[in-house]
Amino acid sequence: MSYWGCQLFGWGGVALFGRIMEGLQGLASRQNSENQDHLFLPLTCLAGLIASHLLRKLIKRGEWLELPPQTLILRYAAALAISTLVLSVIGATFFKAPASSGKTTATFTVILMINSSLMGAWMAVYFLFHFYERLNRARQEQVLLREAVTLSQLESLRLQLNPHFLFNALNSIRALIPRESAEAREGVTLLADVLRSTLSTRGGKTVAFGEEMRLVRDYLSIEKLRFGDHLRIVEQLDATISKANIPPLMLLTVVENAIKHGAQSQEQAATITITGRVEEESIMLIVESPASCEKKKDSDSSFGIGLQNIRKRLRLIYGEQATAILETSADATTRCVLCYPLQTLSSPHERANY
Repeated sequence: MSYWGCQLFGWGGVALFGRIMEGLQGLASRQNSENQDHLFLPLTCLAGLIASHLLRKLIKRGEWLELPPQTLILRYAAALAISTLVLSVIGATFFKAPASSGKTTATFTVILMINSSLMGAWMAVYFLFHFYERLNRARQEQVLLREAVTLSQLESLRLQLNPHFLFNALNSIRALIPRESAEAREGVTLLADVLRSTLSTRGGKTVAFGEEMRLVRDYLSIEKLRFGDHLRIVEQLDATISKANIPPLMLLTVVENAIKHGAQSQEQAATITITGRVEEESIMLIVESPASCEKKKDSDSSFGIGLQNIRKRLRLIYGEQATAILETSADATTRCVLCYPLQTLSSPHERANY
Protein backbone atom coordinates (compact mmCIF):
# COMPACT_ATOMS: atom_id res chain seq x y z
CA MET A 1 0.00 0.00 0.00
CA SER A 2 2.82 2.42 0.80
CA TYR A 3 4.46 1.60 -2.55
CA TRP A 4 1.37 2.53 -4.54
CA GLY A 5 0.86 5.58 -2.36
CA CYS A 6 4.36 6.79 -3.23
CA GLN A 7 3.82 5.95 -6.91
CA LEU A 8 0.58 7.90 -7.18
CA PHE A 9 1.92 10.78 -5.10
CA GLY A 10 5.14 11.03 -7.13
CA TRP A 11 3.80 10.71 -10.67
CA GLY A 12 0.60 12.61 -9.82
CA GLY A 13 2.64 15.38 -8.25
CA VAL A 14 4.78 15.71 -11.39
CA ALA A 15 1.66 15.89 -13.58
CA LEU A 16 0.04 18.48 -11.30
CA PHE A 17 3.21 20.58 -11.15
CA GLY A 18 3.49 20.50 -14.94
CA ARG A 19 -0.13 21.53 -15.32
CA ILE A 20 0.40 24.48 -12.96
CA MET A 21 3.46 25.59 -14.93
CA GLU A 22 1.51 25.34 -18.19
CA GLY A 23 -1.22 27.49 -16.65
CA LEU A 24 1.30 30.13 -15.64
CA GLN A 25 2.81 30.11 -19.13
CA GLY A 26 -0.69 30.43 -20.59
CA LEU A 27 -1.29 33.59 -18.57
CA ALA A 28 1.94 35.05 -19.95
CA SER A 29 1.32 34.10 -23.57
CA ARG A 30 -2.08 33.09 -24.97
CA GLN A 31 -0.50 31.93 -28.26
CA ASN A 32 1.90 29.60 -26.45
CA SER A 33 -1.05 28.14 -24.52
CA GLU A 34 -2.99 27.38 -27.68
CA ASN A 35 -0.03 25.47 -29.19
CA GLN A 36 0.34 23.14 -26.21
CA ASP A 37 -1.31 19.79 -25.68
CA HIS A 38 -2.39 19.89 -22.03
CA LEU A 39 -2.78 16.11 -21.94
CA PHE A 40 0.83 15.44 -22.89
CA LEU A 41 2.39 15.55 -19.42
CA PRO A 42 -0.45 13.66 -17.61
CA LEU A 43 -0.34 10.92 -20.24
CA THR A 44 3.46 10.82 -20.04
CA CYS A 45 3.26 10.46 -16.25
CA LEU A 46 0.68 7.68 -16.60
CA ALA A 47 2.97 5.82 -19.02
CA GLY A 48 5.88 6.42 -16.62
CA LEU A 49 3.89 4.97 -13.71
CA ILE A 50 3.19 1.79 -15.68
CA ALA A 51 6.77 1.54 -16.94
CA SER A 52 8.28 2.09 -13.47
CA HIS A 53 6.01 -0.59 -11.99
CA LEU A 54 7.15 -3.10 -14.64
CA LEU A 55 10.76 -2.06 -14.02
CA ARG A 56 10.28 -2.63 -10.27
CA LYS A 57 9.10 -6.19 -10.97
CA LEU A 58 12.20 -6.75 -13.13
CA ILE A 59 14.49 -5.40 -10.38
CA LYS A 60 12.93 -7.62 -7.71
CA ARG A 61 12.89 -10.74 -9.90
CA GLY A 62 16.51 -10.24 -10.93
CA GLU A 63 17.56 -9.38 -7.34
CA TRP A 64 19.43 -6.32 -8.55
CA LEU A 65 19.95 -5.06 -5.01
CA GLU A 66 22.17 -8.09 -4.31
CA LEU A 67 24.45 -7.38 -7.28
CA PRO A 68 27.95 -5.85 -6.96
CA PRO A 69 28.08 -2.06 -7.62
CA GLN A 70 29.71 -2.31 -11.06
CA THR A 71 27.10 -4.75 -12.39
CA LEU A 72 24.28 -2.73 -10.80
CA ILE A 73 25.45 0.50 -12.46
CA LEU A 74 25.57 -1.18 -15.88
CA ARG A 75 22.04 -2.56 -15.45
CA TYR A 76 20.86 0.80 -14.16
CA ALA A 77 22.18 2.57 -17.27
CA ALA A 78 20.78 -0.08 -19.63
CA ALA A 79 17.34 -0.06 -17.98
CA LEU A 80 17.23 3.75 -18.04
CA ALA A 81 18.20 3.89 -21.72
CA ILE A 82 15.72 1.21 -22.83
CA SER A 83 12.78 2.49 -20.76
CA THR A 84 13.42 6.08 -21.86
CA LEU A 85 13.61 5.10 -25.53
CA VAL A 86 10.42 3.01 -25.37
CA LEU A 87 8.47 5.76 -23.59
CA SER A 88 9.77 8.38 -26.03
CA VAL A 89 8.69 6.34 -29.05
CA ILE A 90 5.22 5.91 -27.50
CA GLY A 91 5.06 9.63 -26.67
CA ALA A 92 6.13 10.72 -30.13
CA THR A 93 3.58 8.39 -31.69
CA PHE A 94 0.50 9.10 -29.56
CA PHE A 95 1.15 12.37 -27.67
CA LYS A 96 1.86 15.90 -28.89
CA ALA A 97 4.93 17.26 -27.13
CA PRO A 98 5.06 20.94 -26.09
CA ALA A 99 7.75 21.83 -28.64
CA SER A 100 7.85 25.32 -30.03
CA SER A 101 8.94 24.02 -33.38
CA GLY A 102 6.89 21.65 -35.51
CA LYS A 103 9.92 19.60 -36.49
CA THR A 104 9.78 15.92 -35.65
CA THR A 105 13.39 15.86 -34.42
CA ALA A 106 12.80 18.71 -32.00
CA THR A 107 9.61 17.07 -30.72
CA PHE A 108 11.31 13.71 -30.13
CA THR A 109 14.25 15.43 -28.41
CA VAL A 110 11.88 17.17 -25.98
CA ILE A 111 10.09 13.87 -25.26
CA LEU A 112 13.43 12.08 -24.77
CA MET A 113 14.63 14.71 -22.29
CA ILE A 114 11.39 14.61 -20.29
CA ASN A 115 11.27 10.81 -20.12
CA SER A 116 14.96 10.44 -19.25
CA SER A 117 14.58 12.99 -16.44
CA LEU A 118 11.47 11.33 -15.00
CA MET A 119 12.68 7.72 -15.23
CA GLY A 120 16.18 8.64 -14.06
CA ALA A 121 14.74 10.41 -11.01
CA TRP A 122 12.40 7.49 -10.26
CA MET A 123 15.20 4.90 -10.45
CA ALA A 124 17.52 7.04 -8.32
CA VAL A 125 14.86 7.49 -5.63
CA TYR A 126 13.95 3.78 -5.73
CA PHE A 127 17.53 2.54 -5.27
CA LEU A 128 18.43 5.19 -2.68
CA PHE A 129 15.36 4.28 -0.64
CA HIS A 130 16.20 0.57 -0.63
CA PHE A 131 19.89 1.16 0.10
CA TYR A 132 18.93 3.37 3.03
CA GLU A 133 16.45 0.73 4.25
CA ARG A 134 19.11 -2.00 4.08
CA LEU A 135 21.62 0.24 5.87
CA ASN A 136 19.08 0.94 8.60
CA ARG A 137 18.30 -2.79 8.91
CA ALA A 138 22.01 -3.59 9.16
CA ARG A 139 22.37 -1.03 11.94
CA GLN A 140 19.45 -2.57 13.82
CA GLU A 141 20.99 -6.04 13.47
CA GLN A 142 24.29 -4.69 14.80
CA VAL A 143 22.45 -3.27 17.80
CA LEU A 144 20.77 -6.64 18.41
CA LEU A 145 24.11 -8.42 18.07
CA ARG A 146 25.75 -6.05 20.56
CA GLU A 147 22.86 -6.60 22.97
CA ALA A 148 23.19 -10.37 22.59
CA VAL A 149 26.95 -10.19 23.18
CA THR A 150 26.37 -7.96 26.22
CA LEU A 151 23.81 -10.37 27.67
CA SER A 152 26.16 -13.27 26.97
CA GLN A 153 29.00 -11.47 28.73
CA LEU A 154 26.78 -10.70 31.71
CA GLU A 155 25.71 -14.34 31.89
CA SER A 156 29.33 -15.44 31.58
CA LEU A 157 30.28 -13.02 34.34
CA ARG A 158 27.55 -14.45 36.54
CA LEU A 159 28.85 -17.96 35.93
CA GLN A 160 32.45 -16.92 36.58
CA LEU A 161 31.75 -15.46 40.02
CA ASN A 162 34.52 -16.85 42.15
CA PRO A 163 35.38 -19.78 39.80
CA HIS A 164 38.32 -20.70 42.03
CA PHE A 165 35.87 -21.59 44.78
CA LEU A 166 34.01 -23.86 42.35
CA PHE A 167 37.13 -25.71 41.22
CA ASN A 168 38.49 -25.96 44.75
CA ALA A 169 35.16 -27.44 45.84
CA LEU A 170 35.29 -30.01 43.03
CA ASN A 171 38.85 -30.95 43.94
CA SER A 172 37.78 -31.37 47.56
CA ILE A 173 34.91 -33.63 46.52
CA ARG A 174 37.24 -35.64 44.31
CA ALA A 175 39.64 -36.09 47.23
CA LEU A 176 36.79 -37.49 49.35
CA ILE A 177 35.97 -40.17 46.79
CA PRO A 178 37.75 -43.48 47.50
CA ARG A 179 40.46 -44.44 45.02
CA GLU A 180 38.56 -47.61 44.30
CA SER A 181 35.77 -45.54 42.73
CA ALA A 182 37.76 -44.68 39.64
CA GLU A 183 34.72 -43.78 37.54
CA ALA A 184 33.42 -41.31 40.12
CA ARG A 185 36.82 -39.62 40.40
CA GLU A 186 37.11 -39.50 36.62
CA GLY A 187 33.60 -37.99 36.36
CA VAL A 188 34.49 -35.15 38.74
CA THR A 189 37.72 -34.50 36.82
CA LEU A 190 35.88 -34.37 33.49
CA LEU A 191 33.23 -32.10 34.97
CA ALA A 192 35.94 -29.69 36.14
CA ASP A 193 37.50 -29.74 32.66
CA VAL A 194 34.13 -28.98 31.01
CA LEU A 195 33.41 -26.14 33.42
CA ARG A 196 36.91 -24.72 32.99
CA SER A 197 36.57 -24.81 29.18
CA THR A 198 33.12 -23.23 29.36
CA LEU A 199 34.18 -20.43 31.69
CA SER A 200 37.35 -19.70 29.75
CA THR A 201 35.51 -19.32 26.43
CA ARG A 202 36.33 -15.91 24.99
CA GLY A 203 33.62 -13.38 24.22
CA GLY A 204 34.23 -13.54 20.45
CA LYS A 205 31.59 -14.54 17.96
CA THR A 206 33.32 -17.79 16.96
CA VAL A 207 35.96 -20.29 18.06
CA ALA A 208 37.88 -22.97 16.19
CA PHE A 209 35.79 -26.07 15.61
CA GLY A 210 38.53 -28.24 17.12
CA GLU A 211 38.24 -26.38 20.44
CA GLU A 212 34.47 -26.79 20.46
CA MET A 213 34.77 -30.49 19.63
CA ARG A 214 37.19 -31.09 22.52
CA LEU A 215 34.61 -29.60 24.87
CA VAL A 216 31.89 -31.80 23.36
CA ARG A 217 34.04 -34.91 23.80
CA ASP A 218 34.65 -34.08 27.48
CA TYR A 219 30.91 -33.68 27.99
CA LEU A 220 30.18 -36.97 26.21
CA SER A 221 32.78 -38.72 28.34
CA ILE A 222 30.78 -37.71 31.42
CA GLU A 223 27.58 -38.99 29.82
CA LYS A 224 29.31 -42.28 28.93
CA LEU A 225 30.11 -42.76 32.62
CA ARG A 226 26.39 -42.27 33.29
CA PHE A 227 24.92 -44.41 30.50
CA GLY A 228 27.74 -46.92 29.93
CA ASP A 229 27.10 -49.22 26.98
CA HIS A 230 23.61 -47.73 26.65
CA LEU A 231 25.19 -44.76 24.81
CA ARG A 232 27.25 -45.05 21.62
CA ILE A 233 28.97 -42.05 19.98
CA VAL A 234 29.84 -41.97 16.27
CA GLU A 235 31.92 -39.14 14.78
CA GLN A 236 32.01 -38.50 11.03
CA LEU A 237 34.13 -35.38 10.68
CA ASP A 238 36.05 -34.16 7.64
CA ALA A 239 39.74 -33.57 8.26
CA THR A 240 39.51 -29.92 7.12
CA ILE A 241 36.66 -28.93 9.41
CA SER A 242 38.86 -28.72 12.52
CA LYS A 243 40.29 -25.42 11.23
CA ALA A 244 36.84 -24.01 10.49
CA ASN A 245 34.91 -21.81 12.91
CA ILE A 246 31.77 -22.22 14.97
CA PRO A 247 29.93 -20.00 17.48
CA PRO A 248 31.06 -21.11 20.97
CA LEU A 249 29.01 -23.74 22.85
CA MET A 250 26.67 -24.16 19.86
CA LEU A 251 27.49 -27.78 19.03
CA LEU A 252 27.55 -28.59 22.75
CA THR A 253 23.97 -27.30 23.05
CA VAL A 254 22.80 -29.48 20.17
CA VAL A 255 24.53 -32.61 21.53
CA GLU A 256 23.13 -31.95 25.01
CA ASN A 257 19.61 -31.76 23.53
CA ALA A 258 20.23 -35.01 21.64
CA ILE A 259 21.16 -36.73 24.93
CA LYS A 260 18.29 -35.21 26.88
CA HIS A 261 15.48 -35.72 24.36
CA GLY A 262 16.86 -38.77 22.54
CA ALA A 263 19.21 -41.15 24.28
CA GLN A 264 17.84 -40.55 27.77
CA SER A 265 14.32 -41.57 26.77
CA GLN A 266 15.36 -44.87 25.12
CA GLU A 267 15.08 -48.21 26.82
CA GLN A 268 17.58 -49.81 24.44
CA ALA A 269 21.06 -48.67 23.46
CA ALA A 270 21.10 -45.29 21.71
CA THR A 271 23.52 -43.94 19.13
CA ILE A 272 24.44 -40.27 18.78
CA THR A 273 26.04 -39.46 15.43
CA ILE A 274 27.95 -36.20 14.91
CA THR A 275 28.66 -35.36 11.27
CA GLY A 276 30.67 -32.37 10.10
CA ARG A 277 31.68 -31.53 6.55
CA VAL A 278 32.29 -28.65 4.16
CA GLU A 279 29.89 -28.30 1.24
CA GLU A 280 30.26 -25.49 -1.35
CA GLU A 281 31.91 -22.96 0.98
CA SER A 282 29.44 -23.81 3.76
CA ILE A 283 29.83 -25.78 6.97
CA MET A 284 27.28 -28.54 7.50
CA LEU A 285 26.90 -29.95 11.02
CA ILE A 286 24.44 -32.77 11.66
CA VAL A 287 23.63 -34.36 15.02
CA GLU A 288 21.44 -37.46 14.84
CA SER A 289 19.82 -39.20 17.78
CA PRO A 290 16.86 -41.52 18.41
CA ALA A 291 13.54 -39.71 18.38
CA SER A 292 11.99 -38.98 21.74
CA CYS A 293 9.53 -41.54 23.03
CA GLU A 294 7.35 -38.68 24.23
CA LYS A 295 4.38 -37.46 22.22
CA LYS A 296 5.74 -35.99 19.00
CA LYS A 297 5.07 -32.35 18.24
CA ASP A 298 5.74 -30.13 15.26
CA SER A 299 9.50 -29.75 14.71
CA ASP A 300 9.40 -25.97 15.17
CA SER A 301 7.29 -26.14 18.35
CA SER A 302 9.64 -28.77 19.80
CA PHE A 303 12.63 -26.51 19.21
CA GLY A 304 13.83 -25.97 22.76
CA ILE A 305 15.07 -22.71 24.17
CA GLY A 306 18.68 -23.66 23.46
CA LEU A 307 17.99 -24.42 19.81
CA GLN A 308 15.92 -21.25 19.43
CA ASN A 309 18.92 -19.32 20.70
CA ILE A 310 21.08 -21.10 18.12
CA ARG A 311 18.83 -19.86 15.34
CA LYS A 312 19.03 -16.30 16.65
CA ARG A 313 22.81 -16.42 17.05
CA LEU A 314 23.35 -17.82 13.56
CA ARG A 315 21.07 -15.17 12.08
CA LEU A 316 22.85 -12.36 13.92
CA ILE A 317 26.33 -13.55 12.90
CA TYR A 318 25.73 -14.85 9.36
CA GLY A 319 22.36 -13.33 8.38
CA GLU A 320 20.02 -15.25 6.12
CA GLN A 321 22.87 -17.45 4.86
CA ALA A 322 22.65 -19.63 7.97
CA THR A 323 19.95 -22.17 8.82
CA ALA A 324 19.11 -24.41 11.78
CA ILE A 325 16.64 -27.22 11.09
CA LEU A 326 15.23 -29.89 13.38
CA GLU A 327 13.48 -32.83 11.73
CA THR A 328 12.36 -36.36 12.52
CA SER A 329 12.65 -38.99 9.78
CA ALA A 330 10.48 -42.02 9.14
CA ASP A 331 13.00 -44.31 10.86
CA ALA A 332 12.42 -42.51 14.20
CA THR A 333 15.66 -40.53 14.00
CA THR A 334 15.81 -36.91 15.08
CA ARG A 335 18.24 -34.84 13.06
CA CYS A 336 19.47 -31.32 13.86
CA VAL A 337 21.15 -29.68 10.85
CA LEU A 338 23.22 -26.50 11.16
CA CYS A 339 24.48 -24.81 7.99
CA TYR A 340 26.44 -21.55 7.85
CA PRO A 341 29.18 -19.95 5.68
CA LEU A 342 32.73 -21.24 5.91
CA GLN A 343 35.24 -18.85 7.49
CA THR A 344 38.54 -20.45 8.45
CA LEU A 345 40.61 -19.06 11.32
CA SER A 346 44.31 -19.14 10.48
CA SER A 347 45.89 -18.41 13.87
CA PRO A 348 45.13 -18.23 17.60
CA HIS A 349 45.69 -14.46 17.48
CA GLU A 350 43.11 -14.14 14.74
CA ARG A 351 40.67 -16.30 16.69
CA ALA A 352 41.08 -14.12 19.74
CA ASN A 353 40.28 -10.96 17.79
CA TYR A 354 37.64 -12.36 15.47
